[in-house]
Amino acid sequence: MPSNQAERLSEVELDALWTIYEGHSLVIEYPQQAGSDPYAHAIMAVAFEDEEAVAEVAEIALDVAQSLIAAGLLERSEDGPVLDEPSWFDAELGFTINAEEYILSEAGSQVIEATADGPSAAASDEDEDDWDDEDDEDDEDDDDDDDDDDDEDDWDDDEDEDDDWDDEDEDDEDDDED
Repeated sequence: MPSNQAERLSEVELDALWTIYEGHSLVIEYPQQAGSDPYAHAIMAVAFEDEEAVAEVAEIALDVAQSLIAAGLLERSEDGPVLDEPSWFDAELGFTINAEEYILSEAGSQVIEATADGPSAAASDEDEDDWDDEDDEDDEDDDDDDDDDDDEDDWDDDEDEDDDWDDEDEDDEDDDED
């Protein structure tokens, strides 16, 4: 069940899944050079500059990406939406990059739907009680206090009260003169 799957995800995994959802796909790149580690990123946007595609990406930790794939939340896409080739030579780096593209699976989409209203949407029926009922009542009381001019903790008291202090000081000076 997707809500159970959502509950099993760490906050980092759920954030990564949402990032991929908000973008186009997840791409894992495997540089074909000794000493280079693979890396993953979500493709957020693609633009063309001088006939070359330039992607805006969000870095996703490789282990997080792999755990989402292992959980069945992402599935391999052989035909995009971003990559049109699984391998290319990067002239700037001087070596070939092999890549795999992943999109949300049906299970991944269900987790997104289950968590669309926040973490409580994935909670079980027992946990669906409004956990902040007490706070809501306090908020209502606070709203009532805003309309009360006699509230003791209003920080912006009338200026007349400040004048009263000045009047008392003047009265004290008048008493001293007598």
